[in-house]
Amino acid sequence: MIAGVLAGLFRQGTTILWYIAKLSTPDKLHLYEPLHQDLFKILKNWSKDKIDPMHKLPLWHDYLDIPKEHLKVMEQRHGDFNGIIEWNKQLEQYLDAINAIPAPCILQPCRLNFVLMDVKLRYNCEIVAIVRDPIDTWFAHFANADLDTLKHKSFAEHENDPFYTNDYYKALIQKYGFPLLCNFEQFAIVWTLANYYAVCASDAVISYDKIVQNPAIELAKIDRQCKTMSFDPLYAQLINPPVKQYPTDVYRGFKIRFEQTVAEFGLLKYYERVLDYLL
Repeated sequence: MIAGVLAGLFRQGTTILWYIAKLSTPDKLHLYEPLHQDLFKILKNWSKDKIDPMHKLPLWHDYLDIPKEHLKVMEQRHGDFNGIIEWNKQLEQYLDAINAIPAPCILQPCRLNFVLMDVKLRYNCEIVAIVRDPIDTWFAHFANADLDTLKHKSFAEHENDPFYTNDYYKALIQKYGFPLLCNFEQFAIVWTLANYYAVCASDAVISYDKIVQNPAIELAKIDRQCKTMSFDPLYAQLINPPVKQYPTDVYRGFKIRFEQTVAEFGLLKYYERVLDYLL
């Protein structure tokens, strides 16, 4: 059954916090990115002697502990879940299949922010949302880019964001009629709305910015708040210290552009609600 959901947008610290929860609560299945478009391709070649080459972590191990008949139903119902902003029947049937697993499951999705309230109401599960400073999140989309490349990707292009901003934004265009914007302005709207819906649905909120500043203290705080998952401060050493990727003036310029975009589209109250959890 779905006992808890540890949700956050891409590049908001979801992977390392999922891993700490997995280590801290080993009696549950911790299903990493269950909506990943290539999940079942990955699982066909996965074994418990492997680790993910990018994250250097055993991301997919717990799927191998799911009874085969349940995993088969999941595969049959799996689909394209990128850019979801509304609850739909295919998603419901897929999550129902996960909920039928005869073991408590903690899900770590990066694609469910907009529908977390639906998940909470249907499965009566705990929702824990992860939030992170939007500019640091955006910079992490292009972690190895020089400044010129970052600016070009941000302001001169309106597609090919590597972490699915464009999929979300296309769905928002179809539903609300937003105009076509550059990648960074798309991100400003997606980040604001996705995190707003997440914190509104949540039973607890984790600020990744606070975690990296004081890992042991903040993990202990969130551990006390959560009911279905644990974050043992003994694993605080797994949290990497904050790294300033670009100069302060670059950060400031992006923040101004972000807040201008949010204000232009009437989303300041949504943005401020999320900021309450960041600071």
